[in-house]
Amino acid sequence: MNDRSVGVEIDATAKWLEERDMVGAARLLRRVARQRDEAVRQLGLRPFSPGYQAGGDECTAPRDLDAAAEAAMLRTDVARLQALAERAGWVPDPDAKRLWRWRDGWWELSYRRRNPKDGYHDTGWYLWGPPGSYDGEWTARAKTAAMAEANRLITDHRAAIGEGDR
Repeated sequence: MNDRSVGVEIDATAKWLEERDMVGAARLLRRVARQRDEAVRQLGLRPFSPGYQAGGDECTAPRDLDAAAEAAMLRTDVARLQALAERAGWVPDPDAKRLWRWRDGWWELSYRRRNPKDGYHDTGWYLWGPPGSYDGEWTARAKTAAMAEANRLITDHRAAIGEGDR
């Protein structure tokens, strides 16, 4: 798995999101983790087997077939979660005028009022992304136009770093 996979360390990721005021994304992550755990329970898989704990490097020691099957299922579930989160588009955060989106990392689109002291030279929607992308890029005054511009900026950024085909 790559280092940007969702769902490997749920609590740590959710706490990290909450520390950055991404409460809606943290709730979504915990809810999906609960659904995953419920599915694992219903399928009768062992939640503490090596195959279920998909965090980190693969073991080099031989594993039993059940554990390997569980690991494969979880990798598939994580990929499916990432695809569903990306397909969901912009998800509103109920605590603020803020939207979240997953596209190989969490992207935030927030509404800010003009305040040059804080770096907001215009009232409107600003885009933040994963490290190395955008950090408070103004997109537009109106929400619909801002979402379209943010999608364009995200696509351009992903193409520039070579991830546009994924």
